[in-house]
Parts: sequence; C-alpha cells; structure tokens
Amino acid sequence: MFKRKNKPLKSRFKPFTPAHKYKKLKQFGHWIALFMTLIFYVIVDYVTLPAYNLHSFGFLLLIAITLAVWATLDQLFTLSLNRVAMLAYVASGLIIAIASVLSLLSSEFLNARRYRDQIVITEIHSFSDDFEAVDLNKVPVLDKTTAIQLGEKQIGKVASLGSQYFVDDDYTLLAQQDEIYRIAALDYRDFIKWFNNRKTGITSFVSVNVTNPNDVKLVDYPQGMRYTPKAYFNDNLLRKVRFNHRSAILGCFELEVDEDFKPFWVFSVVEPEIGWFGGFSAKGVIILDPSTGESIYYDLAEVPDWVDRVQPTEIAWAQIYNWGYYVNGFFNTLFSQKEMLQTTEGYNYVLLDNNIYVFSGITSIGADNSIVGFALINLKTKEAIFYHVGGADEYSAMNSAQGQVQHLNYKSTFPVLLNVGNVPSYFMSLKDQEGLVKKYAFVAVSNYDAVGVGDSIQEALNDFGNRLGDFNIIIDEPGLIETLQGTINEVYSVIDDGDTIYYMTLHENPRLFKVVAKDHVESIFATPDDKVEISFYDSEALVVEAIHFDHLGVNYYP
Repeated sequence: MFKRKNKPLKSRFKPFTPAHKYKKLKQFGHWIALFMTLIFYVIVDYVTLPAYNLHSFGFLLLIAITLAVWATLDQLFTLSLNRVAMLAYVASGLIIAIASVLSLLSSEFLNARRYRDQIVITEIHSFSDDFEAVDLNKVPVLDKTTAIQLGEKQIGKVASLGSQYFVDDDYTLLAQQDEIYRIAALDYRDFIKWFNNRKTGITSFVSVNVTNPNDVKLVDYPQGMRYTPKAYFNDNLLRKVRFNHRSAILGCFELEVDEDFKPFWVFSVVEPEIGWFGGFSAKGVIILDPSTGESIYYDLAEVPDWVDRVQPTEIAWAQIYNWGYYVNGFFNTLFSQKEMLQTTEGYNYVLLDNNIYVFSGITSIGADNSIVGFALINLKTKEAIFYHVGGADEYSAMNSAQGQVQHLNYKSTFPVLLNVGNVPSYFMSLKDQEGLVKKYAFVAVSNYDAVGVGDSIQEALNDFGNRLGDFNIIIDEPGLIETLQGTINEVYSVIDDGDTIYYMTLHENPRLFKVVAKDHVESIFATPDDKVEISFYDSEALVVEAIHFDHLGVNYYP
C-alpha cells in the first residue's frame, strides 16, 4: 500500500499578493471618488443654483468641473490614470472649449448688426406726441435714496421689527391704484433672527408713495413672508424658485403687489436671441407667493395686468445702448465711429399710460454735456421710443438747479423727464446734507439756464413758467392751466423779502390764491366784492399761486 502524502498547508490557499491588494484598493477607490464627486456636485449645485439649461454657461461649466473633479479624485484614490478618467478629462475640456466657441459666436464682435436690431425703436420728432403732459399731483418727488431713508424710519418706530429685520434696499418702483409707489421687503438680519421667526414669516413690508412724502407706511401682511432673499436653506427665495423651475434662466426679480396690494415676487425668465449665449431677453415671468412658495410661470402674452416689471432694466438698457453703439457695425466702434450714439450715465423711471418706462438721454460719441434725444423702454412690453430732443444732459441740468441754491449747498436728485406744457423738462428734488427734500426745481431741456425753483412743486412750476418766458419758450398746454372768474371774498397783504404779496379768497372757489404784486400790478387795487380773473397751474393744492391776474374793474398796464 502506498501512503498519501499530504501537500504543504500553504499550497491549499491562494496567496494574497500585493497585486490583490492593489486591485481591491482600485475598486474601492472608484467608489470613494464617485461618492465624493456626488457630494461635491450636490453642495455646489445647492449653493450656486444653476439652471439645468444648455443655454446656461454656468450649468455647462458646472458639468465640466464635476467631470474634472471626478477624474482627479479617481486618479488620486486608485493611484492610476485609467481610460474612463482620461475620457472625463477630455470631455471636461471639450465642454469648456465648445462653450467658449459658442460664446464667441454669440458675441457682438460677430453679430453687431443683430445686436443693434434686437430692439425695435419708434423714432418720434415731436416731444408732445404720446408723452403725457405733467400732472402736478403725480410728480415723483422722492427718489430711491430718500425712499430708503423714510423706510428706515418706519421700521425704527417698531422696536420688535428693527431688532429682527432690516429693509431691503431694492425699492421697486411700480404703478398701482392710480398711484406711484416704491415698495420694499423686510428681511432677516442674521441666521438666529431667521431661525427664531421662520415659522411666522415676516408680517409687513414698506410702502412709499413717491408723489406724497407723508404717505409712507408699513403694510401688514398677516400671512407672513417665508421666502425672502436673506432666508436660509430651503426658505431662501432664489433656492425656492430654482427648485420649482429647474430649467428656467432667471433674470432679475422684484417685489410687486397686485390690485389688492398683496405682495408677490416676480422673476424675469430670459432666453438668448442671438447665437447660443447672446442677446438675452425676457420670454416670461415666474410669480411666487412669498408665504406659500407656490409659483406659476407666465409667457409674455399671459402676464397679469398688475405686473409692471418683465424686462430686466439692465438687459433693456443694454439693448438701447447697442442700438446706438453698433449703428454701423463693430469695426466702426473702433475706428471712424460714424453716426454712433450712446446713453448718458445714469437712468431713471417715468410713468406713461400707467406703465413704467426706463429712460435716459442719448448723446453722440464725444459730445460734451449735451444730448440728441431721449430713449424710453416699457419694462413690460419692451416697447421702445426715441424722442428727438436736443439740449442739456441730465448732469448739466442737475448742476444748473444746484447753482440756484448754491448758498444752501443743496444737492439735486437724478432728474425725471416731464412734459410741461409740451416743453421737455427735467424735474428734480433738492436735498440738504441730511438727505431731506427742501426745494424742487424744473429745468428746460433745450436751455438749462431756464430754471424754476420753489419750496413746493407749484411754486417751482410758477417760477419755471416765468423763466421760460424770459427765453421766449411758450408753455402750450391748456389743460395744465386753469382760469376762473369770480368775486373777491377776502384779501390780505403781507411783506416777504421786500415783496408785497396778496392772499385772497373768492366766493366761487375754496382755494387761497397767492398773488405777487410786482408780477401782477392790478392786484394792488383788489378789495372785497371786486370781480377778478385768475389763472394758475391746476392741482389739488388748496393754496395756489397766480400766474395771471386781471382786475376786471381796472384797466392798467404798466
């Protein structure tokens, strides 16, 4: 018999060599790299909130960076550069290269004519056409800076609000209920304030009537704003609207109110109109309820009537700039600069037909302190108008108004464009060092030496009318001036800075009329029961200054 020889014990098991260790490590490294890349993507996506849209450069960049991060981590944890990682590097580079090429193909350099024609502008040579005459009761006397100051005072009156919230500086200008307002949301001061108040939300917002400095208030919103720009995590406004509308490319957003003065966040949704990344313009809006977070997308044709802002101001104004800048192509901007126009520095808003327009002066390249006209854009419809009006630019008008009160060191707000009796005019408020409005001024666009200043809008307009007459500029608007005949009820005289001023009432009208004797000589004969004819700028004010006074019982002409 033969005895079976036992094999050595070590031959029964497959040896665990370094090669096996490397293979295990490599497999484990793939998973670690993938897991860490997913964490990286989720965090970056949660923070940057890109639109899942191939027309979004940010989204393509995030994909490219994510691929490169995965390839780098995979190489690091597997100690090798495998084929898949190499393909990820190549794909990342290709995405960036293709996006860069598409960006170049969408640039003004190759598409100057398309950028110039992106907005259709109606050119009007008569300023009075379609530009509403001024209504003294609707003149915006408060600029954004003043509105911010008044809003801060409102929140400071309520200790529980001021310690928890601040007023957002983005005061939206809008037309509602036949008035012009700037409204602003309150927001959380820090993380602790958000954490303590997030369940109830923010139960008020600020409203400033820009035509009436006394109409400033905190508007109650009992539902509470849960979603605001400074809220944290999923209560953050941008994060909420992004998660609701993952593919929308968002433009600017504003707080607006509906017909019942209920607040909503309104986001512009934009898309490129030139190439892959160029010529963005609004295609609709997203309206989000700040309390519930519910949101709805509306195409341009479906936008509710109460929405004032659809086109982002920066995009609309860039298109106006391109219209004048690329009038003869791209290379013309570098060399001959023939027929080129540009916007003046700064812009403001004006209300026409209950719609908000953004406007600015248009000047020739190289022109000094002068304009060739004004451009206006309807921020809802993108309707654009160019008025051919030559004259002074906005900053020349501001300096001219400040020159009238230089001894008081008042500063002018940026002008608002108004139609004063078919005379293109700038209107501005004059503020002291504390930012308080002290006086008002009108300046003729055609001649910035024609300046009217007063303690009230009507006084400034009266002075402006007199100054226009000095330069043979005639106010041609019957609806702006009211004339009435009546019988004097009472009359009193006062001396103001050496001037005799008569204050009188009529039986037929409740107003108190101010008549300056040196301007209206026949007023010195005025006594009770005399018949007179008085003309004045129409307004709701109870004290008005006469721009024409005729004593019907006296025929005296100096």
